[in-house]
Amino acid sequence: MNREREYQHLAKKTRRRGGDEQNAQLRAQWEILACTYVQLADQSKKIDDTGSYYDLLDRSRTVWPSSSP
Repeated sequence: MNREREYQHLAKKTRRRGGDEQNAQLRAQWEILACTYVQLADQSKKIDDTGSYYDLLDRSRTVWPSSSP
C-alpha cells in the first residue's frame, strides 16, 4: 500500500471511530485528526523520491528512541 493510500485509510478509520463517539468535543477531535491524515495524503503525492523527508510511517523506527548513547 503506498503512502497516500495508507493516510487515506487512516483518515477513513479515524472518521469511523469518531462517528461512534457520543461526546461532541471528542467527535470533533477525531474529525480534526482525520483531516490531518487527509492533508498528509495530499502532501505525500508531492514528495519527490530524493529521500530527504521525514517518513512519519517508517515502520523501522521505534516509538521511543533509545536513551543510551
